[in-house]
Amino acid sequence: MLRILIIAFISLSLHAFSYPEPYKELAGPLFKARVQLDELAYNAKFRPYILSYVAHSDHVLGHFKRIKVDSDPKRLQAYHTALLSLQNEYNTLTQFLHKQLTRVISNNQYPIFLKIASTLNDEDYQNPYLREKVYTYYAAHRHEETSCILDNRIKSEWDVIATYYPKKARFDYSTTDNAYYREVILITTSHSPYGEKIKAFFKENNVRYTTYDLDKDEKGAELFGKYNGTRIPMVIINNRVIEGYNEYEMDKQLRH
Repeated sequence: MLRILIIAFISLSLHAFSYPEPYKELAGPLFKARVQLDELAYNAKFRPYILSYVAHSDHVLGHFKRIKVDSDPKRLQAYHTALLSLQNEYNTLTQFLHKQLTRVISNNQYPIFLKIASTLNDEDYQNPYLREKVYTYYAAHRHEETSCILDNRIKSEWDVIATYYPKKARFDYSTTDNAYYREVILITTSHSPYGEKIKAFFKENNVRYTTYDLDKDEKGAELFGKYNGTRIPMVIINNRVIEGYNEYEMDKQLRH
C-alpha cells in the first residue's frame, strides 16, 4: 500500500512537471532533480529525504507556477528566495547521497549503487575522488547489470577516465555465452602502435580474432571500405565497428 501511495505521489508530481521562466538556470536543475531521484524513493533508507525534497519542490513550483519575468518585483524576489531554500535542501540531500554511495560501494551493494549513481549530475562528476570511485566500481561490476546513463557518460569521457580501468586480465572473454560464435576482426598496419596494444589486449583476455594488414591484405582493404573505415586500428566485433584503441567499447561488445 505504501509503495502504491509513493508511486501515486511521484506520478502526480511528474504529471505536472514544468517550471516558470524566471531563474531558469537555477530552477531547471532543481525541478528536474526530482525526476532523477524517482527510483530512490522506493528504498526505505532514502524515502524520507527524497519525498521531503519532492514535496518542497512541488510547493515552490505550485506557489510560483504562473510567475513571469515581468511579474511584481517582490514576487520575483520571493520566488528567488524560495529557489535558494530548495537549492540548500538539494545540496544537503546530495551530500547525504554521496556518503551513502561510498557506503554501498564499501558494502558491495551494486543494485543500490546503480540507483544512486544515476542521480549524479555533471557538477558531481567534477569531483575527481567521487568520479574515480564511481567509474572504478562500475568497471568491475558492469557485467552484472549495465546502466545506460553511466555507459553514455563513460563513452563521452573515455579519454579522461581510461586510467580507472584495469589494463590486464579484466575478463576471460572465452567464457561468455557467445564466445564460440563471436567474430572478431582487427584491421591494422605493421606500424600502428595501437594495433599492437589491441593484440596484447586480446591475448591477455583470451579473445579469438583474425587480423588483416591494411597495407598488405586485400581482404583488409575490402573490409575497411565495407565498414566505411576512417582510421586504424579498426576492430569489428559481430559487425560492430570500433575505431582506435577503446578498451571500454571492446569490453562492452565482447561481453554481449
